[in-house]
Amino acid sequence: MRIWAITGGRRGNDVLVLGIARALGYEPLLIHAQLNAPWRWLSPYRAAFVGVRGDPAIAPPFPDLVLASGRQAAAHARFIGARSGGRSFTAFFQKPAIHPRHFDFVWAPQHDRLEGANVMTTLLSPHLLSQEILKSEADKWRMRLLADCGARTPFAVLIGGPNAAYTFSMAEFERLTAHIVALTQQNAFPMITVSRRSPPAFVAHLRAQLAQTPHFLWDNEGDNPYAALLGLAEHIIVTADSVNMVGEACTSGAPVQVFELAGGNRKFRTFHSDMQVAGLTRPFVGELDTRLSTPANATPEIAAALLHAWEAKRAGTS
Repeated sequence: MRIWAITGGRRGNDVLVLGIARALGYEPLLIHAQLNAPWRWLSPYRAAFVGVRGDPAIAPPFPDLVLASGRQAAAHARFIGARSGGRSFTAFFQKPAIHPRHFDFVWAPQHDRLEGANVMTTLLSPHLLSQEILKSEADKWRMRLLADCGARTPFAVLIGGPNAAYTFSMAEFERLTAHIVALTQQNAFPMITVSRRSPPAFVAHLRAQLAQTPHFLWDNEGDNPYAALLGLAEHIIVTADSVNMVGEACTSGAPVQVFELAGGNRKFRTFHSDMQVAGLTRPFVGELDTRLSTPANATPEIAAALLHAWEAKRAGTS
């Protein structure tokens, strides 16, 4: 099967389509859509097809399957579906800005409350991680990450940063850091990773506050041990600003707690509420959660549903 994974270039969209392709057992051709003005403003509508024709990456022979995510990629998926005479199966990931009927298959997060005959929704989003990957990365990084752990309890802290929904103030971060320091005084070992959205002041504050206690901190320099942290942690704390990080953390099977932030929007609030109702997360207010937890990962389920839809279309048109 030939698969094109098309996005507008945002890492979050790349993760969605690459995660599904690999769950299907394929390595896709990753294409970052190139639409100039005014066409990028007109995507996902047919008027943008003129601009898609000018994208050198989009040319026959077209693939069997198109996995698209992000508004810029929507016009590309529709264009390929039309120009292939419907032979290319088009799947869109996230809530499209147009009716889902314009694609063969649509996945949207549950908190978007999208409905349609060809729509699948799940609480967790697709991603690139699995239990096998976490174990492999944990084995590879164990000696380095846990060098100073000793008999302490390892816990992971996944830190994001300000975005359109959350200001994530320095005061909030100082409160989170104080909780982390307090846990180190209870024989716990923090393994901390920041993201590209994390302000430099966050890292500087962590270094200052944890200077006298054993810890591991990844600061966006060198190889990223993100998956290894999830594989080694007995508890995981995630800041509320990232749906993806919360979902990925649930793959581990360790109890996941969310450090809540001021602000947010309807989608974030609905997501976090749904996660707590499902028993997948609890709030973090300073104490590590001791509840039993099991791994949760929707990626295989979504990939299986897409494959079923693709096979059904082939059977109907063969």
